[in-house]
Amino acid sequence: MKKSSALVAAMMVGAIGLSACAKNVDKQYTTAQLVDAVVSDMNKQNPNQPVSAEQRAKIEEAITVQQAVVEAAKKDGLDKQEHTQMLLALQKDQVIMSEYMRLKLDAYKPTDDELKAIYDKEVAKMKGSGKEYHLRHILVDSEVQAKDIIAKLKAGAKFADLAKGTKDTASAAQGGDLGWNTLDKWVPEFAEAAGQLTPNAITETPVKSQFGYHVIQLVEAPREAKAAANMPPPPAFEQVKPQILEMAKQDYMKKIQDGFLPKKDAAPAADKK
Repeated sequence: MKKSSALVAAMMVGAIGLSACAKNVDKQYTTAQLVDAVVSDMNKQNPNQPVSAEQRAKIEEAITVQQAVVEAAKKDGLDKQEHTQMLLALQKDQVIMSEYMRLKLDAYKPTDDELKAIYDKEVAKMKGSGKEYHLRHILVDSEVQAKDIIAKLKAGAKFADLAKGTKDTASAAQGGDLGWNTLDKWVPEFAEAAGQLTPNAITETPVKSQFGYHVIQLVEAPREAKAAANMPPPPAFEQVKPQILEMAKQDYMKKIQDGFLPKKDAAPAADKK
């Protein structure tokens, strides 16, 4: 129990800097006001686990120590240094952003139909991971290049020949062949497009991912993965509804944040493989 309390206290110290002290660097607050602010934030983040009296005491202790350290730092003039001022400004912006996101999230009330759609998509992924797909692809930098490759393939060009120019050097020597894999091994855009193909078919339009533009072919019919026989049935929607709601919230927050990103053509990210 003591070890757990110490861990909670350590987590609270980090919360203090962002949630309380950075809210207004020019105004002085009492210890009680700062404690109330941190407790309020923690209760909002974890409504099912309200802060206990013991945890509140730990928060007060942490803030008291922090205030003493800050006063010592001020005597050395650290609060006047430009680097410190920049960090304080950044922390203040982070707190404002956090509050903005919290208000947006509080107002977000997805319907059961929306949650069910997410559930169905996840179940489809589970079922898809029970099958293996024999794929090959050609990866290029631009959509124009990919469209040109699709046109050449439809005109009779051989996939393996065109794949010699793929950006994916690992598969180039195999004519773009990626072998057998479950769809969850690939990035979402690639997996979604590949899962809709029929044997020998190619994607009608270029598939964009963080790596470039893909032309994908399903070489032959999918087969059952070796582990599929031992795969348990998916849980019922109502059973996992709380988890689905959390997924929906995370997706919603990401969409909000992505909406503020500067527009650009490429957005590199880590592959799932």
